[in-house]
Amino acid sequence: MNDDLTLIKTGKPNFEFTHSPIINKIHLIQIDFNIYLKQAMQRDLTDIFIQDLDFRVNHERNLDLVIHGETGSGKSRLAMTVYWEIFKRAKKLNPKLKFTAKNVCFTRTEWLTRSEELTRGDSLLFDEDDQSKIGTGSLRQITEQERIEKTLRQSQYNFIFCSPIVEQHVEHYILQAFDMDFDKQLNRAVVMKRDMTGLILPYGHIILKKHEVEGYEEKKKEFRKIVQNRQVSDRFKEYDSTARFMIKRFDLSKLKKRTQKSLIQRYFPRFVDEEVKEIMTSVELIGEGVKLPNYREF
Repeated sequence: MNDDLTLIKTGKPNFEFTHSPIINKIHLIQIDFNIYLKQAMQRDLTDIFIQDLDFRVNHERNLDLVIHGETGSGKSRLAMTVYWEIFKRAKKLNPKLKFTAKNVCFTRTEWLTRSEELTRGDSLLFDEDDQSKIGTGSLRQITEQERIEKTLRQSQYNFIFCSPIVEQHVEHYILQAFDMDFDKQLNRAVVMKRDMTGLILPYGHIILKKHEVEGYEEKKKEFRKIVQNRQVSDRFKEYDSTARFMIKRFDLSKLKKRTQKSLIQRYFPRFVDEEVKEIMTSVELIGEGVKLPNYREF
């Protein structure tokens, strides 16, 4: 048996986890009022969940998972814990795998870039972001993400999406981060799945021991600082770094605009026309000696 599961069973958590006094009480009332949720809390699926991860890794099946929950429910903690459980199994198939904060993304731009660098058994965690549905090219990026999800679902790449609400993804099932036991460092989540009509129903619960990605908190703080200070968005960082790459690879100053555009589109097909124009603007600014911020990579 998994060591963490042994610890959990030995500890005998009472399921009245520490959240905050009023939220904890509300959760207990929700369980009492909702017959489906009440039954789900009586079905411990932790063992079968671990068996499912073993099955997926051993048979090289991917996992597409959506994790949602209210503020403070432990969505990110739960997502990183699932990432760890997959990683330590997949590493047997691919010793080169790393449990790294680089695989935790906060914007769709970063997610799309990182998805190009995945190796067999890798997991990509998309933590809730504030730029995924706004700004230039956002609709194209959403479409591209959906295409990648569908195309790579048989490639043993695992996608974990973490959001306050249930977004539409090509998921196998959904975990609702419900509550935490801070003393024992445990997360409890409700296992849910859409039925044929799209209705999301609870079927049981799991309890997992916390395991955090090293460097996650630092990365999250930096992202929050950028948002809080209203600094240039992650997309412009991507445009500037792409422009620097193209300048280094080609002598763009000697090329016509339409040739520059064709080269950028050939090397970076994920960018839409409006984004290519932004990259070309960065090329011009750099060429004219304007010093652009050299953003630290997430």
